[in-house]
Amino acid sequence: MLAKNRQTLLFSATMTSELQTLLELSANKAFFYEAYEGFKTVDSLKQQYVFVPKHVKDVYLLYILSKMEDLKIRSAIIFVSTCRNCHLLSLLLEELDQTAAALHSHKSQSLRLAALHRFKSGQVPLLLATDVASRGLDIPTVDLVINYDIPRFPRDYVHRVGRTARAGRGGMAVSFVTENDIALVHGIEEVIGKQLELFECKENDVLADITKVYKARRVASMRMMDDGFEETAKARKQQKLKMLAEKGLLKNGSRKRKKSKISD
Repeated sequence: MLAKNRQTLLFSATMTSELQTLLELSANKAFFYEAYEGFKTVDSLKQQYVFVPKHVKDVYLLYILSKMEDLKIRSAIIFVSTCRNCHLLSLLLEELDQTAAALHSHKSQSLRLAALHRFKSGQVPLLLATDVASRGLDIPTVDLVINYDIPRFPRDYVHRVGRTARAGRGGMAVSFVTENDIALVHGIEEVIGKQLELFECKENDVLADITKVYKARRVASMRMMDDGFEETAKARKQQKLKMLAEKGLLKNGSRKRKKSKISD
């Protein structure tokens, strides 16, 4: 589709799976160049972790949020791994009377911009987000980043925590580490060249609200079923696969899995 009598340059801040597929389809006819200065975190960022049993992550989250005023934290971004978790957590925090905006790819562009505006303007102190918010945001009031889910790749961790402690300011990052995340954390520490510090908290104080949090999670799960999120997510996935297939960007492995599923 591109004119042969001109040079076309394409730039991206990130290398996504779609771009990688496009590169493979070009059959090496495209010159590819990737450059970065390495993955670094600034010295003014305090990086901590808390070892959390998976079933009480929400309880620890509420505890840390309740300490924001004592820690003089103006606003915080909470990163989760999936759109589903992001939506569920937003309903949970709403049940717990915590004001938050949610930002993920299952929202329309207008709703994303509205959520971001509410957060940037200070109308809400919390932003729940997937990695769609891990790059490009520069909000001076963000004093805390919480990794509710540990990212799979160290570079994503660096981008996430980079939303705070910007332009010489201080900041804090707290990562929730479950028994399944230890290898991922070691990988992060190896890349950033330092070990995460332990976030000090007393377990008895944290678990004091466990009954309230569990009740709120049950209500949030029921609300999520009622608002049809799962059906919408499934429909979006099918639409995306169809679009990729029509453009020839669907990987062979995806086609085979899809055909196998149809056969079954």
